[in-house]
Amino acid sequence: MELFQLSILTSFLLFAAGILFVSSRDSLHSLILGFPRSLKLSVLLLALGLSWFIARHVIQLSEADFGEYRWYIGGIAIFIGVSSYIFVQDFLAVRALCILALFYSREVLDAAFLQEPATRLFLVSIIYLIVAGALYFGAWPYRMRDFLGWLFDKPIRRSSFGFGLLGCAMVLLGLSFSY
Repeated sequence: MELFQLSILTSFLLFAAGILFVSSRDSLHSLILGFPRSLKLSVLLLALGLSWFIARHVIQLSEADFGEYRWYIGGIAIFIGVSSYIFVQDFLAVRALCILALFYSREVLDAAFLQEPATRLFLVSIIYLIVAGALYFGAWPYRMRDFLGWLFDKPIRRSSFGFGLLGCAMVLLGLSFSY
């Protein structure tokens, strides 16, 4: 994908996340609070991350990068993914979301590398915040539960966070058309 397309997609994802936090529906809030330990979402997100890894990284290996062992590498990745679901179910949805965030971040940073417009730096800054969050929550996934609990403790925190995401989405959308 190109920088413009990834910028639009990132603004759409930020907008969708902002709407989730701004919404005042209690059923939606309970789904968000239950996300860190959701087994259904962990299966979905882990399967997406595993598919992304195999399709974008393992299949693309050249001979210089252990390409002749791609079937072994893919098999080991599948074994680790299935074993993670069987043996490490606690906060697996958070870890899988962090995997997807890191894969997505790589795609965006690769597209923004050595591009001319200086306005791309807003997108890159957002992506680096996502990378830092993914590394933090990937290492300590129970902190996502604590963060969401703190965020939903007072409605002003939740709505401020949501409006912050919406604001970032709108600015990024506007800057996307300057590329």
